[in-house]
Amino acid sequence: MPFYALLLILLAAACAGPPDLDRARPSYDPFTSKLIQLSADTNRDGRLDQWTFLDGNRPMRGEADTDRDGRVDRWEYFNEAAQLVRVGSSSANDGIEDTWTYVQPIDGASRVDRSRSRDRHVDRREYMKGEVLMRAEEDTNADGRIDRWDRYEAGVLREADYDTSFAAARPDRRLRYDAQGKFVAVEADVERDGTFVTLTGAEAAAAKAGVKR
Repeated sequence: MPFYALLLILLAAACAGPPDLDRARPSYDPFTSKLIQLSADTNRDGRLDQWTFLDGNRPMRGEADTDRDGRVDRWEYFNEAAQLVRVGSSSANDGIEDTWTYVQPIDGASRVDRSRSRDRHVDRREYMKGEVLMRAEEDTNADGRIDRWDRYEAGVLREADYDTSFAAARPDRRLRYDAQGKFVAVEADVERDGTFVTLTGAEAAAAKAGVKR
């Protein structure tokens, strides 16, 4: 059963009356008596494997150990309307949350945020259609600002745009690739007005060396 569906069942049971303690264990704020947490043993093996943190009847976030190895491997986040917004996971399955998948499409694409440094700082955002990567954004120097924009076709990188100033929030260099992902040309937008000019010779070599794929 999906985590969110099970949460609704446990929440309804906790609010309706005495819970099935083999499945759900409610915790309440000692001062307000408000429900603040539901813990559950979803497979009845004697070990808690799901925890939901609440503000009364409204879920705020949830955690689960879906593979029963003693470490949380799924995190769920809810908005003010108690709707599931994004799901966190661990790319190394070691209990460190470093990937967040958004539930609702954004501009027709699904969004995945990644922390490649695994410090919860999102340094790459990917936009997918199905399983195919369409575009990506990166913060390559970990200053909190996007400075690289990639465009893909059929999962192949076709353009990589860079802000070499790391501060302008718009690109001034572009690497272009063919349909097989082979480098074709390097372009520059010196005026940062959206007009890119193809560089050649020493200028092209220097510009390409100043950015990385």
